[in-house]
Amino acid sequence: MAVSMTPDGTRAAAALAWQQPDGTIALRLLYDVTGSPIDVKALGEDIDKDARKLGALKVGIDPLTDAELAKYLRKPVKKISGQEYANASAQFVNLVTAGRIRWQDAEAVTDDLAWTARKDHDDTGHFQAVRMSDDHAIPAALASIRAVWLASGPSTARARIY
Repeated sequence: MAVSMTPDGTRAAAALAWQQPDGTIALRLLYDVTGSPIDVKALGEDIDKDARKLGALKVGIDPLTDAELAKYLRKPVKKISGQEYANASAQFVNLVTAGRIRWQDAEAVTDDLAWTARKDHDDTGHFQAVRMSDDHAIPAALASIRAVWLASGPSTARARIY
């Protein structure tokens, strides 16, 4: 699971991603909320309750924007920023291009991706997914990128004994 909140606290999202037996990554947007500002404590407690109920192993955050929300999450919190976020951005693009991400209940992700741009870092091809315009936030896309990054690593599923 991963969360993303706008710096002004008016929109936040939480996404859940997991590996499926066929090798694809399933993605579901659990929250896409707005407020003036959002009640961060209430939202954080709701996200934490759902994370535990759904069996989320970690919650990915951006430490620059999501630290206040992370205070209310009891699951291990994984900071995903800098180079790791660049890797997560590239992995997300690669998985989408390959048709290996399947999402449901995630119309806001689709909408946010239309406002997402590639910010190149240097001549090596490294980039990060960022908002295309300062007046259009993309927390659903950012939470999804981080959730897919966490889910696309080695499987953490328990071994099955037959």
